[in-house]
Amino acid sequence: MSRCHLCLLALFVWLFASNVVLASTPPNIVIILADDLGCCDLALYGGWVRTPRIEQLAEQGMRFTDFHTNSSVCSPTRAAFLTGRYQQRVGIVDVIVGSREPEHGIPASVTTLPRVFKDNGYATGLFGKWHCGYQDEYSPVRHGFGEFVGFLNGATDYHKHGDWRVGLERSDVPGYSTRVITERSVDFIKRHQDTPFLLYVSHAAVHNPYQTEEDTPANRIAGEDPNRINDQNRAKYKWMLEDLDQGVGRIIDTLDALDLSKNTLVMFFSDNGAVGMSPREFRMFRGGKFSHYEGGHRVPAIARWPGKVKAGVQSDELIVGFDLFPTLTDIAGFAEDNPPNLDGVSFKNHLLEGTGVARRDIFFGYEPKLGTAMRREDWKMIIKEADVQLFNLKDDPQETTNVVDQHPDVAHSMQQAIDEFKASVTPGT
Repeated sequence: MSRCHLCLLALFVWLFASNVVLASTPPNIVIILADDLGCCDLALYGGWVRTPRIEQLAEQGMRFTDFHTNSSVCSPTRAAFLTGRYQQRVGIVDVIVGSREPEHGIPASVTTLPRVFKDNGYATGLFGKWHCGYQDEYSPVRHGFGEFVGFLNGATDYHKHGDWRVGLERSDVPGYSTRVITERSVDFIKRHQDTPFLLYVSHAAVHNPYQTEEDTPANRIAGEDPNRINDQNRAKYKWMLEDLDQGVGRIIDTLDALDLSKNTLVMFFSDNGAVGMSPREFRMFRGGKFSHYEGGHRVPAIARWPGKVKAGVQSDELIVGFDLFPTLTDIAGFAEDNPPNLDGVSFKNHLLEGTGVARRDIFFGYEPKLGTAMRREDWKMIIKEADVQLFNLKDDPQETTNVVDQHPDVAHSMQQAIDEFKASVTPGT
């Protein structure tokens, strides 16, 4: 064999080996979760605040227009995406309030997303909000997070962190919440750049209290309420969102600088809809947080993975928070380790190849406060006791016209499905 042929053979072997290594390199996963951020808040979705780094994220990846959380409030949404199951199955249908529900949370016996990743050799970290249980038995470290710095409850003072935790230990972590969460996340990425990692960046922003970096305890004015929706707090809310945007950019810049972006899927979304800070002309959907209307659970969502997820594309497929569990384990290559009873479905092929997502009924239960909502393709039903509403979202995305009387067959079928859901999807199932 000639020297030329030997060189070509050696080159082929090297390229083949390199491709095998690259193909078998486990991808990193970064989940960035905003709090109380609605579509109406982002100019990217026709809202009122420009967020250049989040907009850049969409330019580099896939922007979802029909992405929903499983609930219109914090705890149920988080329980659903962390377990891949309807939150009713783990008994979390409302916000967990520690003062009245100290015994409530995701049981340690329930398989969670970080547990599956940790068991498969991933470094796992959560920085920020948990809100899925207050006792040590429900702690993030009991659910597979190797590192946890953050808070257990639903909201936090952005400057006073005396009730934060580092692991299981109470610790006063100094700094402004958004900056602390961002910098801890950046540090985690740097320390684990040579190993596969699952990073959950769970921001306090833009949840109340509405406090900027300047609103330290020493600078606060007696009588001002940081939780009210008014013009003064609206300006602070805008600042908080812009600061959150910079934090998103900081994480992306870190991935780029460490040459990790091409092997890292970043998923950005919000835990529920907006709280009413946006001017009314920007509210394209009815309702918001604590509502079964679209504004309560249809949220901004973006996926970025350079070289894997096509840049600048829009997804109009119906995707729900609990779909993340099977999707991420599918992408990581160990879907066979999923528990057998997941309700979510993998949208990996949609994300990477643009194929459609299987049609299915989706339920948004918030009993007894709001009743139950259901989505079946373009149809949307909301039932609370005797009040039954039916909307066609294709014709009426703002849910202004109840057409239940005009479509009795559709209404009857969907009511039956809701009754079956409520009877079968219960704690422990």
